[in-house]
Amino acid sequence: MRKSERDMGTAFSRLVWAAAINRFGDGFFSIGVSWLIYTHTHSVLPLGLLWAGYYLVVGVLQSALAPLVDATDRRQLLVRVNLLRGAIVLAPAVLGVFGLYRVFELYPAFVLLGIAGIPARSAASAMIPALVGEGRLVAANARFAGVTEAMYLVGPAAAGLVLAALGARSGLVIDGASFVAAAVLLGSLPPTRSKPSVGEEAYWPALWSGARTVWSDRRLRLLAALSILVQFTDVAFIVLSVPLVRSVLDGTTRGVGFLEASLSGGYLLGAFLMGRAARSIPTTLRFRLVLLFCLATAGIVLIPALWWAFATQVVGGVADAIFQVEWQATFQASVAESHLGRVFMWQAGAQMGAAAVGALLAAGIALAFGIPAGFAVIGGLGAVLAGLVLSRLTRLPRGAPA
Repeated sequence: MRKSERDMGTAFSRLVWAAAINRFGDGFFSIGVSWLIYTHTHSVLPLGLLWAGYYLVVGVLQSALAPLVDATDRRQLLVRVNLLRGAIVLAPAVLGVFGLYRVFELYPAFVLLGIAGIPARSAASAMIPALVGEGRLVAANARFAGVTEAMYLVGPAAAGLVLAALGARSGLVIDGASFVAAAVLLGSLPPTRSKPSVGEEAYWPALWSGARTVWSDRRLRLLAALSILVQFTDVAFIVLSVPLVRSVLDGTTRGVGFLEASLSGGYLLGAFLMGRAARSIPTTLRFRLVLLFCLATAGIVLIPALWWAFATQVVGGVADAIFQVEWQATFQASVAESHLGRVFMWQAGAQMGAAAVGALLAAGIALAFGIPAGFAVIGGLGAVLAGLVLSRLTRLPRGAPA
């Protein structure tokens, strides 16, 4: 292997591990915040409003800031974003030291954290083709997904144990430290470009070009719709997992942690399959697994037991990982590298908008008809809509752009 290739591999590994550190901390923050709010309010409605507000604000800004990822050095952007997110997460913990902490502070901190992290995932995804080359996109995305989810497999499980021993607020400190550590690792990456590709491009043309890139390609448009439905369905688990474990399954933070970890365990298995045996999984099946993910979400409440909830989330995680790796690699291979950032930002914005709707719907259904109904309706609706999109996708001619 030539030196340049070895350096490229090292840079990609650092990008992967920085994202993995973030994911480890995310488990502490999401469980800690949800547990604190649900314990304080004893209602699913505040959780639904929290997540809906988060997704709505972040989704709008995600689209509005779409040109940012292509107009700046992505490495520097990621470093600054991680440092800012670390400061935001640590602020409520610092307030607690001085006796100024209230649960209310978690709401603005949560939304500000999402705003600060808007470019993070899109920038990382847009960097991958430059680091590994087009011929290795599926393997690279599988490795990225596998390593980060392996860390998230550990994170929620560890969070459940640590938060049970030290209190839910300790999750804020650990998550803040993870952002700082990721920033240090990302700072060692080489610049992804000597000159930004759209630094002199007018804002509005750059903004709308991301949406037009997807809309003008029917295959990309349908795949984008599938990814939006995945996010819409997944929000039921995000909003209702703590209420499910605490009020239906009579569990503790340990149960929530291991339930989150079971989803990541399935995701890790799916990423491993895509990294090692992608050729044995037909492309059409990779996309159809969205249906299995939606049905796993709906089926989590068929049997009111933790073991069943764990099993459904492992299945859902496998399906989600295979779809996500294929979806991301398809976009990376189909879109010019100079436009990838804005395309991913637009896509993430659309996903966030769907998640905001799903969060309110899940919380409203759970409040009116019970927590199991929230899972069943959101998962079932996601499966029906995904089936309609897949029927259109499978009718595309074989020579359609991929």
